[in-house]
Amino acid sequence: MGNAVPAVFWLPFVVSGLAFMAVRAVIVGPGLWLLLVGTVVGWVALNQFGFFENGRMRASLERILRAKEGDLPDDRMFVGYASPKYAGLIDAHEDVGFLCFLPDRLRFVSEVRTVDFPFAQIRRVRFRPNAHSLLGLGRWVSIEGRAGKETLEMKVEPRERRTMLANFRLSRPLRDRIRAIVRGSV
Repeated sequence: MGNAVPAVFWLPFVVSGLAFMAVRAVIVGPGLWLLLVGTVVGWVALNQFGFFENGRMRASLERILRAKEGDLPDDRMFVGYASPKYAGLIDAHEDVGFLCFLPDRLRFVSEVRTVDFPFAQIRRVRFRPNAHSLLGLGRWVSIEGRAGKETLEMKVEPRERRTMLANFRLSRPLRDRIRAIVRGSV
């Protein structure tokens, strides 16, 4: 739905613009303006509705995890998650869940997976692009490290706020917080 709802706003402008250009055989003019307006309307709609029913998803997951695992830590953030092998052009997130800040590690917990990343194994925390980056509405906070010879990576994107742009703004404080914790714990 996060892709379908914005498309409802975007598609009429784009179809009308293309139809106008085809029927009149004119590229520069009202058809082009409709395409430009459609692009702006689509971007705004994606920002507003890209995380469609995010709050409901979060509340539902909290209930499921409390029933399954007991109370969640207070120090947590609702995030989209991707493992190193996942690549999605339409949906950037492989999973959604909570990034929990525990005394000695980060823990991602969702309905289907729990991934621990000890602070002592984290070597780098940086931004990486995802499907949302193409429109300036998101990016991964990539947490990278090593355990022996094994390379570790966890990519997360905040989903705490209602709009994609507001969540994009949370990625820098998240990255900086993890970096500060790692510097203090290693």
